[in-house]
Amino acid sequence: MVTIRRAVEADQMVIKQMVKDEELDPTSLNWPQFLIAEDAGEVVGIGQIRPYPKCRELGSIAVKKEHRGNGVGGAIIQALLAEETGDVYLECEAHNVTYYNRFGFVKIRWWQAPPPLRYKNLLISALGRLMGYRMAVMVRRKEWRSNKA
Repeated sequence: MVTIRRAVEADQMVIKQMVKDEELDPTSLNWPQFLIAEDAGEVVGIGQIRPYPKCRELGSIAVKKEHRGNGVGGAIIQALLAEETGDVYLECEAHNVTYYNRFGFVKIRWWQAPPPLRYKNLLISALGRLMGYRMAVMVRRKEWRSNKA
C-alpha cells in the first residue's frame, strides 16, 4: 500500500537520484518542499511545489517505472495541490497536457506565466526544441480549487 508523507533530510539522496534518472529540472531540490510516496518502506515517487517570488510551481514529479500506472503520481499531485490556496503553475512536455488537465491545469501561452517561470520556460523550450520535444506551460487557478471544495 502506497502512503504519502513529507520528505525528511534522509530522503535528499533518493530525491536527487530520481530527478537525475528522469532527467527533470535539477534546480531547487530542497527536500522540505517534497512529498514522498512510499510502498513498504521504499520510496516509489516524489514531487514538490517550488516557491518563486509571486508564484508557485508544481515540479519534480517522478515515479519509479515499476509503480507507474497505479495512481502514485496522481496521489502525490493531489496531496501537493491540497495545500495550495493560490494559482499553481507547471511546465511539462506537450504530450502530458491532458494528464494535468484532470487536476485542473489548463495550458497557457508562455508569456502569460509569471516572470520567473517565463524566463525559465524560454530556456527550457529552446533546449527542448534542440532535443526534439515541445514544452507546455500550464496553470491551475485558485478559483478552480474553490469550485471543487
